[in-house]
Order: sequence, then structure tokens, then C-alpha cells
Amino acid sequence: MLNVLDEFRKKIDDIMLNCMNKRVAIYGYDSYTGRFLKWYADYYHGIKIDWLISEDMSVGRGYDLEIFRPSVFDFNYKDIKDAVIWLAQPLTEELAEKLEAWGYKENTTYFDFYEEVYGEDIYSQSDRQTDAFRKRKIGKRDIQFLEWLEWKYGCNFLTPISKDDFEVVDAHGSRYSCSTQKEIFPIIDHCHIHPSENDAIFDFGCGKGGAMVTFCDYGFKKVGGVEYETKIYEVAKDNFAALGMDQVELLCGDARNIKEQLDTYNWFYFFFPFDKDVFTVVINNIKESYLRKKRKLHIIYFTAMDYSFIEETGIFRLTNQFTIDSRQRVVGILESCES
Repeated sequence: MLNVLDEFRKKIDDIMLNCMNKRVAIYGYDSYTGRFLKWYADYYHGIKIDWLISEDMSVGRGYDLEIFRPSVFDFNYKDIKDAVIWLAQPLTEELAEKLEAWGYKENTTYFDFYEEVYGEDIYSQSDRQTDAFRKRKIGKRDIQFLEWLEWKYGCNFLTPISKDDFEVVDAHGSRYSCSTQKEIFPIIDHCHIHPSENDAIFDFGCGKGGAMVTFCDYGFKKVGGVEYETKIYEVAKDNFAALGMDQVELLCGDARNIKEQLDTYNWFYFFFPFDKDVFTVVINNIKESYLRKKRKLHIIYFTAMDYSFIEETGIFRLTNQFTIDSRQRVVGILESCES
């Protein structure tokens, strides 16, 4: 785990561990924060959430999802009155009055995660930055690892960047977006790995470095990545400098030109980095690296593209395929057939 996240984890853990062996309702599940708290509670503490409460009852929401309206507290339904409430949205005077009317007491039977994590600085101010590469998220903050690092250390991970804003134009690349621990940790768990000193992972199309931070947080001692767009690369460099992370190898350039550098890595991560034309060349480079230095290699393939061209190299085979909680749900794991 990254030391820079110790403070964040302690804030979350102090509340959750106070609720061990209690029934829990998450209020405000319609946000990323709600989904993050649900995942974190189960992943780190084995706490299963009993009730998901949302004020957003959009018609597009599937009825098969067990999400309740706040009015469930008025119905005396089953044993929800015995549950503690975790707030996944900022506490307002109106909500505080409702909770009190329902019989809940702050820091006893309901807990305000936003106040614990961000204090009163819950809403980021208007960003006057005109540079698309340096723009930051405005409005309500979410509670999650990378957003807290943005708030605490001045990093910039989450704001997406359209391909139209790129200065180094390439027909084969894709827009910048970010995946976090909530998405990546379950993927690595499916690989059944406890990173050792000999394990190193390389991220193709690493963007601002969010996935690289996540790999370090998971326990990889060596993490590398390449980014084609120079200005995004500069943002990533600033992020790692702000966090004091010197264990990463950050490269700027065309992924097709990364060859001998691959010889020190045995894990390769692809999250929508480029099209099949570039992908084919990169996979061949990984194959050549394998032939230069025989070792067990693993490819994490998190992109909406047929993976068969990887198997056609004769080096790799698909060993696992599963879904995760993400817009792009399907993940494939391939490994070298021999080591």
C-alpha cells in the first residue's frame, strides 16, 4: 500500500471498523462515492451492505437493482431501523433533520464520510484553467483514492481529455480516461498474484498515471508506462513528483518504439490505449522481448477488441475472462504458454 494513502484509509477505516457486525445502509448510493464505499467495505473489511438508499429514482434505473427510496425509513420495513447509516452524500440541514426524525444520531447511528474525509472543503471551486490538459474537476468531490490525492497533493488524474484536444495527433490513439483501485484491484485479484521483487508491470497508454499509482498501491515494486501525448506525459510527471514516487519508469513516445525496455517487465496492462494496428505491433514487440528473455509473461486486456490476434502469436493463450463493475465490463487475462 502507498504511504501517501495511509491518511485517507485511516479516515475510512475508523468509521467502518466502528460498524463491524452491524447492519449497514448506504444513503446516497446514486454517486460514485456510494459505489466506492460499498466496494471498499467488502474488499478491505468483509462488510456487506444491507441497504442501498438513493434519492435519485430516474426512470432509466433497472428495477432489478435493490435500491430503495429514502421513504423506506417511514415504512418500518423489516429491520432497517436497526441499521447504521453511512452517508455517501454531503450532509445538509434538511437531511440532518430527516435523520433525527427517523431516530438516528450523528457519529452513533449515522456517519458522515464527507466531513471525515474533506471537512468543509467538499465542493471544488470553479477552475479557470483553459489548458485542457491541466483542467481539474469542479463541483462535488467524490470519495475515492485518486480524487483524495488530487485534493491533498494537488495531483490531476480524473478529468478526461478528448482526443480533439491532443496536440500530438495520431489516428490510432484514443481519448484519455482513468481507471482506479475500485476497478483495477479486482482485476489483479483474478490473476492470483502477490507481487514479489521479480514482478514488474507496464501500462501502455498510461495517461496521467492513475493506473500506475494503483499498481504501486497494490504492491508492485516496479511500475512503468508510456504515454504518446507530450502534455499528458508532463501531467503524469508532475503527479509522481507531487507524491514523491520514484519507483516508476515513465516514458514519452510511440508505444510501437518501446522494445528493449520491455525486457525488465513480466506484466503488461492495456486499458483502451490504441487501435488494432498499433496493438499488433506492440504485441509483437512483447513477443520479441519474450524470445530475447524467456520468462512467464502476463497480459491484462481491458479493451473492447477481439483478443484472438494475441493468441495467434503462438506465445500467449487466454487463461481467464471475467467481468468487473465498469462501463467496459469484460477483462481478459493472457499468459505465455511456456517460461
